[in-house]
Amino acid sequence: MGWVKWLIYIASFFVPIFGFITFWVFAGRTDELHDISRSCIIASFFGLLIYIILGAIGVTMFNFLFQAMGQM
Repeated sequence: MGWVKWLIYIASFFVPIFGFITFWVFAGRTDELHDISRSCIIASFFGLLIYIILGAIGVTMFNFLFQAMGQM
């Protein structure tokens, strides 16, 4: 489960709701899955924190669209 574990971590970082759901599903399982769930909740927390910070300073994913709309 080596590369799948890293895929779950990356998905949890970029899509925080995926990390929260993964934590909810894997938290009561075996020790290996419990460790994965704990790491997913940490990755999703940091991802959510970065999204909030970027949103607070005005960085958006669709900034290029907003600039194009202003030129019309």
